[in-house]
Amino acid sequence: MDATHAGKRGLRVAVTGASGDFGKLLMPLLEQDPAVASVLVLDVARPEGSKVDYHRVDLTRHDAESELTEALSEQPVDVLYHLAFSYGAMRNGSLAHELEVAGTINVLAAAGRVKLPRLVVPSLTAVYGARGQHPALLREEAQLWGCPQSRFVTDKVQVEGQVRAFRERNPDTRVLVLRFAPVLGPSVDNPASRMLKRSVVPTLLGFDPLWQAIHEEDAARALHLALRAEASGEFNIVGQGVLPLSGLIRQAGSRPLPLPGPLYRAALHALEAVGAAGAAGLPIALLDYIHYSWVADGEQAESALGFIPIHHARDAAAALRRS
Repeated sequence: MDATHAGKRGLRVAVTGASGDFGKLLMPLLEQDPAVASVLVLDVARPEGSKVDYHRVDLTRHDAESELTEALSEQPVDVLYHLAFSYGAMRNGSLAHELEVAGTINVLAAAGRVKLPRLVVPSLTAVYGARGQHPALLREEAQLWGCPQSRFVTDKVQVEGQVRAFRERNPDTRVLVLRFAPVLGPSVDNPASRMLKRSVVPTLLGFDPLWQAIHEEDAARALHLALRAEASGEFNIVGQGVLPLSGLIRQAGSRPLPLPGPLYRAALHALEAVGAAGAAGLPIALLDYIHYSWVADGEQAESALGFIPIHHARDAAAALRRS
């Protein structure tokens, strides 16, 4: 039974990663949605909410698949939001990889066993990579070049491959992958928000790539729209307009500091050597994204999901001043 045909009993929604950035954005909307009867939270921490039915599940454990299968089998589930991905600062890359890649294997295996009607997974427009050869607008069918030097991006590309293979094996499950531009706002914590919160943001001298951003309120609406959308596939979720990186930095209340490439790298390496890479706001591995433009086309999300962003990229960046 799809989420659009749950009948009078109301929708039963399952969520992994309810305590993460995307989970915190989505959960209040599910609580407020009168069509949602209950929210099965599969997580290591219990969130607040009158509709919450909590099952403690650690996706990195060897028995996570069986625990997920059992929890999803107790009552019919109309949709699963798999949101258990790391966006905050995390020094243990192996643990993040285990959560995202191995955790997704467990989630998909359980979803296949219970014949889940609908699956929603967030991703990033960063999976397209940042390259000088990119077209002006990146559409969903574009190759996912990723960023080989970045575990953060590489894991997302790998997860997308897992989800694509799941969709091919399970044609009766409606699968939606939402590729978000950098999400900015008072309550999110990700590489872009940490970079833009710095009082001074190092940039590359001679380069000012175009960036997109999406306000956290728009990101939450896009997630909620996926609950009922008669669509499947990948969708770029972007805010209104684009800005050069320097403009985005200024809108966030910061100041860009253009540095020659060798000096920029030397500065980040020095901070990394003393254990302060986060202080620079941008890992060295993500340097391509302040070198080249990466602009995704949001037309398909509008036509298929009905998603129209309310906020401009400059509003999303300005929201960081209040965080």
